[in-house]
Amino acid sequence: MESKSLKVVVHLRNGDLLKGYTDALPGTDLGTLLDHEAVSIALEVPVRLSDTGELTVVPLNAVKALYFVRTFEGSKEYKEIKFFEGHPTIAGLWVRMKFQDNELTEGVVRNSLHYVMNPGFLLKPPDPISNNELVYVVKSSLRAFEVLGVRHTY
Repeated sequence: MESKSLKVVVHLRNGDLLKGYTDALPGTDLGTLLDHEAVSIALEVPVRLSDTGELTVVPLNAVKALYFVRTFEGSKEYKEIKFFEGHPTIAGLWVRMKFQDNELTEGVVRNSLHYVMNPGFLLKPPDPISNNELVYVVKSSLRAFEVLGVRHTY
């Protein structure tokens, strides 16, 4: 894998998982997205599978979320924190989401129209030591979305 390839676990809406590497989010250079530049999102996700090296293209309408991870194994013993104890210290919108499969979690998204206009958005999870570093949430996989607070940079 090239050094710019990032480890990703793709959670599909049917409950299946794909583990692999991607150089981009749907139709977009990931570096650009992480810098919060204007982006255009396509309707598919290119993923090089970790077990076979085969490139597969996943339609966005089949994806619940893409989890950018530290390792593919994670820790089965670790109980991930899914909610903030208080107002997050990270700049952005503090949000709570409920997925179609009833998973409930919180995170921080950039305070921007991008999360409204695009079919998905990047979310920083509340647990700083979780295996999940960043999540790309596909909005059509959500049942509910609520803004709990806002923090500006100071």
